[in-house]
Amino acid sequence: MPHKILKHCVAYMLICSIALLLSPASSTEITEEIVPTGLQRWHQQAVTDGFDGQVLVMQAGKPLLLQAYGMADYEANNAFTIETVFDIGSLTKQFTAAAILKLQEQGKLQLDDTLGRFFPEAGDDKKTITLHQLLTHTSGIVNNLSGGDYSKVSRNTFIKRLFRSQLDAPPGSAFSYSNAGYAVLGLVIERTSGQGYEQYVHQYLLEPAGITYTGYRIPNWKNLPLAAGYELKPDSWWGGKADGSSLRWGTPLEKSWDKDGPWWNLHANGGFLSTISDLSRWQQALQTETVLSKASTRLLFTPHIATPRAGNFYGYGWIIEPAGQYGKVVRHGGSNGIFTADMRYYTDEQLLIIFMTNNDSRFFPDYRDSLIDAVMQNRSATNAD
Repeated sequence: MPHKILKHCVAYMLICSIALLLSPASSTEITEEIVPTGLQRWHQQAVTDGFDGQVLVMQAGKPLLLQAYGMADYEANNAFTIETVFDIGSLTKQFTAAAILKLQEQGKLQLDDTLGRFFPEAGDDKKTITLHQLLTHTSGIVNNLSGGDYSKVSRNTFIKRLFRSQLDAPPGSAFSYSNAGYAVLGLVIERTSGQGYEQYVHQYLLEPAGITYTGYRIPNWKNLPLAAGYELKPDSWWGGKADGSSLRWGTPLEKSWDKDGPWWNLHANGGFLSTISDLSRWQQALQTETVLSKASTRLLFTPHIATPRAGNFYGYGWIIEPAGQYGKVVRHGGSNGIFTADMRYYTDEQLLIIFMTNNDSRFFPDYRDSLIDAVMQNRSATNAD
């Protein structure tokens, strides 16, 4: 097939898939002709149990289950829809990693560049840290600097605290997950591109992928439904078990943010807002080399460094691990203990699963794990046929 024809066919398939993805989905009814039996059972159980969240299961571009469940905001009486905007937490890291690779494609940096190039003020213990080490959580930089996600930590304050902090380990010697390390990558993106972190990601990654409602400040959130988060009440534990009673935590936009997004304890390592449709578009853009070259995409999903969990490796903003008879899965989660998002792509099966809940302590991980089990049981039955 000539290249131009093939390219148009791929584009047409993506448009059709996205159109399906954006079709309305009620919280209680699903199309049985499309949804496999195992997923129908999971769906009915989720409805019965009062699950709050969103789910997408997509096989080779075809949605098998696309549903919104329960309430996005109890106080405002807003039910979840598939258009509800959600805090995706550390899924933000894959956008940061992709931005670094895009800058490399543009000839503006190399993965073996050190912090000394971008931060002349870096001390001897940190100036030799490479971008590769930051991307793979092997820089030795602590996970979090002082203060919480929404503490008013400016760029300059963050940088000062960073270079005063002690390393957890010598650079390159061990895997140690670091939110602060990915915030440093956000600063590298800014200093290299001359743009704000979100501006660069929006221009070079999101817009080319047709992604509209993902980011910090650039999207217009005013007319969009936004999920509020819920946490267990302090007195909800009895006999070692939670009674399920929840307290409103609120939306990220109700917290303290700077003018260009979250303060820098969270900036570039978490806190992106997005929709389940946009995350699906993002995955399709990566698989079709819409935003990154084939070589760069391969680097995202390469198992660069082993983590403490057996068989588990970290790429660039993604975790890679074997999935038994289903081949390999590339995945990442994002959670602040309130919102939880989980995104995984089984490469051999072309199978995408996205799971979100705004009440982590009630609905994670049991519902996420049972969803994955239901999907895999269906795959096993299909393959047996």
